[in-house]
Amino acid sequence: MRLVVSIFCLGICLGVAYGETCTVNSDCVNTSCNTGNTVICQHPDGAGVVTNGGLCTCEDSSGECFTASDCYGSNANLNCPDSARHCYDNVCICDRFPIGRREIELE
Repeated sequence: MRLVVSIFCLGICLGVAYGETCTVNSDCVNTSCNTGNTVICQHPDGAGVVTNGGLCTCEDSSGECFTASDCYGSNANLNCPDSARHCYDNVCICDRFPIGRREIELE
C-alpha cells in the first residue's frame, strides 16, 4: 500500500512540475533542470507575454543554436528527447508547447 501511495505522490509532483504555468522566469519554483541549465518561462508565439500563459522549461545556456537540429543528441545538456528540443531565442530548450515554436530557420 505504501508503494501505491508513494507512486501517486510522485505522479502528482511530476504533474505539478511539468504543468507549471508562469508569467516570468521567477514564477518557476517547482521546475528543476540539469546542472548548468537555466529555468525559463516559455510563451507561445503570437500571444506575447500573457499572465500565466507560459510554461516553465529548461534552457541550455552553454551554447548558441540556429535550428532545432543544433540541439539534438549531446549537442545540448537537456533532459528531454530530441523530438522535444527546439531552438528558442537562439538557445536550446525542452519545448513544452506542441505548436508555435520560435525556431529560427536558415534560408
